[in-house]
Amino acid sequence: MSEDDLRERLVYFEQRLTEAERMSVAKEPLPAKFSAGFSTERPKTWPETIKLIRERIASIQDQFKVE
Repeated sequence: MSEDDLRERLVYFEQRLTEAERMSVAKEPLPAKFSAGFSTERPKTWPETIKLIRERIASIQDQFKVE
């Protein structure tokens, strides 16, 4: 994966994390399709979703370190 692609993915997941954290704090219900764009897993709570997004971000950051 190119560095530009990694950067785009990182920005995407950072935006999703910000959105998830905001919705969690506001105690909004977790939309069933919130994670559909980035995972086949179906987290049931905001903490599970936030954890999954953070794992994706860490994985992308690790790929930058390898290059």
